[in-house]
Amino acid sequence: MDVFENVDGETKSRIVERWKTMNESDKTHFINQVSLALSVWGSDEKGKQLVVDVLRQMVSNGSSTLADFGLYVDVIAEKPISDTDLKGKVRRASLILDGYRIKNALPSERHIEI
Repeated sequence: MDVFENVDGETKSRIVERWKTMNESDKTHFINQVSLALSVWGSDEKGKQLVVDVLRQMVSNGSSTLADFGLYVDVIAEKPISDTDLKGKVRRASLILDGYRIKNALPSERHIEI
């Protein structure tokens, strides 16, 4: 199953557009944050689906850069997740990503288009 299968075309386009407008440093931070999250969540369908859920949340909120990925994991952590193990993994990934963002002096506020 393709994890982007249930993502509408407009959302996919907005994700791609964000990627195209990002500088190389922000692209690297995005990749690193997704990699850290997947190292906790697992790279199976559930882990990949969480990444897509975060991306969907970012785009729907008007995020102007995918480098804010770590800031949106908290949003997913606040949503009801019936799998308690997965809920714990989401919280753990959030803490790890907070540390990554602090270590790399990334903003703690979301970049949102107005």
